[in-house]
Amino acid sequence: MLDRNELQCAGEWIRRAAMVGDAEAVKLCSLTGFDSYSDAQTDLAESIKWLKKAADLHPEAGLVLAGCYSEGYGVPQDAEAAAAWYFRAAVGGCGRAQFNIGACFARGLGVPVSYGMALQWYQKAAEKGNIKGEFALEWSFGKIEGVPWNPTPAAGWYRRAAEQGDAVAQNNLGGCYIRGLGVAPDFVEAFKWCRKAADQNLVEAQTNLGICYMFGHGVPQNRTTAVEWFRKAAERGYSEAQSDLGWCFDNGWGVDENKEQAAKWYLCAAEQGLAGAQFNMGSCYEYGAHRSRCQNRG
Repeated sequence: MLDRNELQCAGEWIRRAAMVGDAEAVKLCSLTGFDSYSDAQTDLAESIKWLKKAADLHPEAGLVLAGCYSEGYGVPQDAEAAAAWYFRAAVGGCGRAQFNIGACFARGLGVPVSYGMALQWYQKAAEKGNIKGEFALEWSFGKIEGVPWNPTPAAGWYRRAAEQGDAVAQNNLGGCYIRGLGVAPDFVEAFKWCRKAADQNLVEAQTNLGICYMFGHGVPQNRTTAVEWFRKAAERGYSEAQSDLGWCFDNGWGVDENKEQAAKWYLCAAEQGLAGAQFNMGSCYEYGAHRSRCQNRG
């Protein structure tokens, strides 16, 4: 969970370590990009030592340490140690650490799964203006028992994160426009936001973009282009896109009808548990691939 912003923070603490004589930090302090930093996994023991010293006074240093344990930079990868450092930095008031410890509790990374604790820390992060925290807090609504989901603030939180380039938020904002959740229904806006997310290779958005092209939602109908977007997501293993692509082959929408290809893609999605694809595979076996009925999507 060590992102680019945290790596920039890491650079700051490494520079401070370099100023007090850490030779490894001196070597690393000129590295600014994520790839350069992650490739330079030599002996970071001294840098880790200075980060631990700094963490006694600065929560942000604890955040970086947690990221190092999470990713295995300079220390053995250790989810429990990562969670412990995230927790320590979160208690110290670091908003990014508050988000990350929330994510640890939500996903059971180094700590037992506790949606209540996740919600608590997401709330603290959101109160500090942490965009990820706000987004995660909204994602939690309706997914945690007893937490009501309100679509009006959802659209606002999604928009804030979407405007900062978050692909998941862009896709979800597009979904709000499609369904009229917290905003007036607007297929053009839906297409715009789904396209932004799809261009960042988010498979869910690529699939949604395929649907927009398939049915002419916010864009002129183009079934061939729809198939192209379904295929992008399907080839990366996304079950709904695989089912949709199978459906296109089954019915000759945007591509030549090909029952064998339809069965192939239905099977890929069915093996991942998608109910609609499982139904379609059953139909393929019952009627033969050449006479398959179809039920699109799961």
